[in-house]
Amino acid sequence: MDKYVLDIFKDHKALKTLNKWSILITLGAFILFYLFEILLTNTTGPALLGWSPLELFVSIILIILVIFLIITVHEAIHGLFFKVFRPGGNVKFGYSRGMFYATSSGEIFKRNEFKIIIIMPFIIITALMLLMWFIIPHASFKYFLALHTGACAGDFYYLHLLHKHPHMQYVEDTDVGMTMYERHPEE
Repeated sequence: MDKYVLDIFKDHKALKTLNKWSILITLGAFILFYLFEILLTNTTGPALLGWSPLELFVSIILIILVIFLIITVHEAIHGLFFKVFRPGGNVKFGYSRGMFYATSSGEIFKRNEFKIIIIMPFIIITALMLLMWFIIPHASFKYFLALHTGACAGDFYYLHLLHKHPHMQYVEDTDVGMTMYERHPEE
């Protein structure tokens, strides 16, 4: 049986690719959301310019908290969708080598189930932040959207691998990546 194993921490080529993708995606997303801001929301303005040191300090703390909240919600959405497709499966959350993660290690999913698990945080968080941007117009949304989009590089990389190997019909989630199989491994 044909299979593809990704151990993200041992595959240095994959790590380099992820780092490049993350930077390029973040820059591209920033440009896109900046144009979105200019054309649709009219919230362009100076970010943190002319503020007192205390205002800057409080703002930086708030930015860090919001980014942490976005990452937490992102991983929780992965966890929720792991449970949607495998209600009895275990979901573990963690942080390793600069990456936050949610995993349902050892669980095997059909390829389309895994695609949904992977892409839903990007779709849900982006949609919510865009909606909030229109309800509470503020220039900071473009930064949070760009940073979140760039942080989704790992998810986009998994989708890329799924599309690169269309004959792989099952995906086993692992603590260090994923294993794709042509057929269910228990057959």
